Amino acid sequence: KEWSLVRAESVFVDWQRIKVQENPDEVPAGSLPRTMDVIVRNKQVETAKAGDKVVFTGTLVVVPDVGSMRMAGGVSVK
Repeated sequence: KEWSLVRAESVFVDWQRIKVQENPDEVPAGSLPRTMDVIVRNKQVETAKAGDKVVFTGTLVVVPDVGSMRMAGGVSVK
């Protein structure tokens, strides 16, 4: 079966993946700030700039890093 896009029945949205980091001032001495990827959509796209302090409200979706799992021998992908 061949796949084709039906534009008239499609919905397109702006989205952006950003990497956020804990505030280094709030991390215990000797520790590194943790990071997390965040997906923003619609009006939030391109509103945060590097160095901004932000608060996110949304749904946490855990997505396994299959690449690192495969390298560690945890998953066999064919």
